[in-house]
Amino acid sequence: MAEEQKIKRKRIEVVEEEEEELASASKAPKLKKDKEGGFWAALGGAKEFKGSKTQKRVTVSSFKGHVNVQFREYYEKDGKFLPGKSGLSLNKEQFESIIALAPEIRDALKELS
Repeated sequence: MAEEQKIKRKRIEVVEEEEEELASASKAPKLKKDKEGGFWAALGGAKEFKGSKTQKRVTVSSFKGHVNVQFREYYEKDGKFLPGKSGLSLNKEQFESIIALAPEIRDALKELS
């Protein structure tokens, strides 16, 4: 009897985790196309942007024939968001390595949270 309850609890936990993942995926930002032909998306929730003068963005762009994925903080000046100094630029191979590590990173986040 106790074993059946453990199995039911495990199933409930798995279903709850799957529901959380689906909910967070539906809130995922969508890429927008900019005037230069690159793509970008603001990272973080709406709560982070309300009244904020900065925002974190991911951009995909081409520079001197190389495609890069950048994670950068933008700041607002005169009503426009401009890229700040701090950020990280990854080439396609580096980005693919991060994507391959995503399941392990997600597990580490769960373990440390």
